[in-house]
Amino acid sequence: MSFLQLLRETFAMARSALFANRMRSLLALLGIVIGVGTVIAMVSLINGFQRSFTQSIQAMGNNTLYVRRIRPGVSFTRDVPDSLKQRKAFTMDDARAILEHAPAVRAIAPFKFPFSDIRLAYRSHHTKATFVYGTNEAYLVTHSYDLARGRFFTQAEVQNHASVVVLGRDTREALFADASGLGQTVHLNGIPFTVIGEFEVKGKMLGNDFDEVACVPYTVVDKYWPAPSDAPPWFPKRGELFLDAIATAPSQSELAMKQMSEVLRVRRHLPSNKRNDFVIFNDDAFLSLYQTVTGGIVALMTLISSISLLVGGIGVMNIMLVAVTERTREIGVRKALGAPRRAILLQFLIEAILLTAAGGAIGVLLGAGVSFLVKALTPLPTYVSGWSVVTGLGFSALVGVFFGLYPAMRASRLDPVDSLRYE
Repeated sequence: MSFLQLLRETFAMARSALFANRMRSLLALLGIVIGVGTVIAMVSLINGFQRSFTQSIQAMGNNTLYVRRIRPGVSFTRDVPDSLKQRKAFTMDDARAILEHAPAVRAIAPFKFPFSDIRLAYRSHHTKATFVYGTNEAYLVTHSYDLARGRFFTQAEVQNHASVVVLGRDTREALFADASGLGQTVHLNGIPFTVIGEFEVKGKMLGNDFDEVACVPYTVVDKYWPAPSDAPPWFPKRGELFLDAIATAPSQSELAMKQMSEVLRVRRHLPSNKRNDFVIFNDDAFLSLYQTVTGGIVALMTLISSISLLVGGIGVMNIMLVAVTERTREIGVRKALGAPRRAILLQFLIEAILLTAAGGAIGVLLGAGVSFLVKALTPLPTYVSGWSVVTGLGFSALVGVFFGLYPAMRASRLDPVDSLRYE
């Protein structure tokens, strides 16, 4: 008998043995089902958030390069050195120098936001605290933004400190409902601004609504809402800015970052042996920060699921040992008829693998079902990826091999004479 025939016959016998004890088999694979189902459901939630996060980052400004004091995710505590806290931001002279001496940079725009919370009002309509930020006419280019209505402010309006504002959709709806609001006067903390445009919809990310915004010329931020000298490092002080840039092509982003760094080092008189007192990063930095934040959650979920799989595997081993004891006489008869040890070992090993693989398959269906329900009934994003399904099935089969090997070896080593005498 060839190995393939032996495997086919052994598989059929293992399947028959499992179906003969359906209830016991079902109880044995319950732990596997729960473990794999938990993994699939939790990973789908993490994947959903990551996809949503990535899409939101791209919506904010795909291929945008950010010039900042510090990298995202740095916590300002007593352990952070003062040299980091006291880093200076940038000026429009820095921006102009970059455009002049960094040929890989297509455009660069200032970015700053008020130190105060800003609320918008139009007649009897008011918004809650709205994210207001200042920039210039290059912002549409650096962030690949489009306008749904109206226009953006011009270079002359920026230079003349014009009180004009471009609204996000949600802000516009809060103030004007279905009307466009173009040409109307709204008040930002009591200061009148003329509405000249509305951004295309950008969506939400991690609880931040990018359509609940208002954009003004950066020059009016210092005019009305400047940050004091003792403001935290994430607020540009009076006369300071953050900078957002974009390369001439996506393939030139690395070169653009290198050229901007060289220009800023020269302007800041940094010697070759001194590190940068600024950072330049792209959208990948936000994704890395997200993965760092969620890494601990994933590790905790993996630990919890592993415990469930371990318990399930122990249950499978226990059931298989019971099966070996119950079928001792059957094993003796098969050996007396010439069945080799490997046939006995394969039979019980395949039974264990079938049991855990079936549990894994049911767990995948359970986890996917929970994922779809969460997506349908809540605003939480979920996504069941192919790799998580394959990993769940593969890991459950490995549990079968690991916990089924000992009972299978024990069955294959039984003495045929003693087995035939077993009652």
